[in-house]
Amino acid sequence: MFRAMLGSGYAALKRNIQTVNRLNVFPVPDGDTGTNMGSTMEGGLNAISELNGGIGEIAGAFSYGALFAAKGNSGVILSQFFAGLSEGLKGLKEADVSQFAIAMQQGVKTAYQVVQKPVEGTILTVMREGSEYASRHINESSRFEDYFTMLIQQMKRSLQNTPELLQVLKDAGVIDSGGAGLVYIVEGMAQAIGGKMIEDVSFHFHRAPAPNASVDQTLFNADSKLDYGYCTEFIMQLLNDREGPQKFVLSDLISYYETLGDSLIAFQNGTVVKVHVHTKRPDLVIAYAQKFGEFVTFKMDNMTIQHEETLLEKSHEVAAQVQPKKEKALDAVVALPNQAAIEAFRGYNEATFISGGDSINPSAEEFLLAYRESGAKQIVVLPNNKNAVLAAKQAAKLFDESRIHVLENSSMAEGYAAFSIMDFADLSLEDNLSRMKDAVQNALCVSFSTASKNALVDHVEIKEGEVFSIANGKAMNSSRDLLASIKDFLALQEDLSDKGLVTLFYGESVSEKQKEEIKSLFLDNIPFVEIVAFDVGRKIHDLEAVLE
Repeated sequence: MFRAMLGSGYAALKRNIQTVNRLNVFPVPDGDTGTNMGSTMEGGLNAISELNGGIGEIAGAFSYGALFAAKGNSGVILSQFFAGLSEGLKGLKEADVSQFAIAMQQGVKTAYQVVQKPVEGTILTVMREGSEYASRHINESSRFEDYFTMLIQQMKRSLQNTPELLQVLKDAGVIDSGGAGLVYIVEGMAQAIGGKMIEDVSFHFHRAPAPNASVDQTLFNADSKLDYGYCTEFIMQLLNDREGPQKFVLSDLISYYETLGDSLIAFQNGTVVKVHVHTKRPDLVIAYAQKFGEFVTFKMDNMTIQHEETLLEKSHEVAAQVQPKKEKALDAVVALPNQAAIEAFRGYNEATFISGGDSINPSAEEFLLAYRESGAKQIVVLPNNKNAVLAAKQAAKLFDESRIHVLENSSMAEGYAAFSIMDFADLSLEDNLSRMKDAVQNALCVSFSTASKNALVDHVEIKEGEVFSIANGKAMNSSRDLLASIKDFLALQEDLSDKGLVTLFYGESVSEKQKEEIKSLFLDNIPFVEIVAFDVGRKIHDLEAVLE
């Protein structure tokens, strides 16, 4: 039943993802909250797709999958909610209403702990007020239907009140998007309890392809040789009857598996272990693991057939870049939208790059892969998106092989200002961090984006279809088109005479004619300035600029 509840909750969210996305106006009206929460739920469901067990085991595996699939603040908070819920259900085959209510409150507590400065009027408020109210109003005769009815009623009241707690929501005339996504999930869970499953939603579970469907069988025949081995991946539950929780040592598994193959990724979360390794001896990999537990999920691909997909399927090309550890003291892990942006950054410094998609929103697992690829003793992380900071930090907590510092920058432009000033060859981590922070603070970093809806941000009225500017995290102006917005933005600046270099990152919507006009606008407003420009092809921003 619990697995059905989770699946129905995801289905309800998925049907309303665009509604949740449109609600997201903070900090700018280009929201992806629903998409991030959906990715998190899907990761959890993939982890339990073939699992049969008690509610504690189901909750633990789901929370593990959600943890590594989490994207953005909303996704990380949601994954931590399920981590706390699983902790409250740990060891249980079944749960009554009282036990489940206590576990829900543990989920809320864990979700609050992941946010350094919790903001009320968000998903946190909705989950806290809902669970507290429902817990107070249940008794020995209460059924799950009663609990979820009260839970949903209070969550909806709390959700409607979020604009009164968070001014940016009130200014935009919307409720909190993360809270709305949570309500959809809980409503879907409640429908499963009532016997009504939400249907016709694909969960994208990892299943073996049908013959001749996606595998070219001519690539491996009777005369073939196993040149590349097997991409072997599993989630394992440590079992008490094998003394797994007591005897299992992650470092020992890593040492042994390194003798069997390469591209090894291994993580432990409580009594759940996740492993990915390329090996020609999967039988030895399996035999070692089964000394301590059994598999929750297991996937093995012949890489002679699929050698261009040698790492996790959802790694957005980062996993394919994993190399053996490099011997270096300092490194940067930098999240960027695509290969074009990576090449622009690479012109200044070498680093470990993550191709995080147009919104630069990698999951915690992608950050983990990058930390392992880096192999450096000390790592500076540039998420380049405020919404990716929590995922980067969550990955850092799970990775104890390096000292990791996450620089909380909010845009690719800010990342560029920091990245271009790095000097890992001659300066310490502390000196680099100081220089990078000063560079971001002293530079004028601005993005120009087309608004997808009306909004009021930082007292600037933004209209749908107009191009608005955000400079160093603050909304500046909204104008009829890109060129007008740049012109109006420059007019707002009191003195730009100290700026000697402007770096431009063009989005995919900018024409060649506009590029020349944009350069002319900056040259006309800043005397003796040098201009460097890159085409990065982003959809989310028409233009990003760094004025130094």
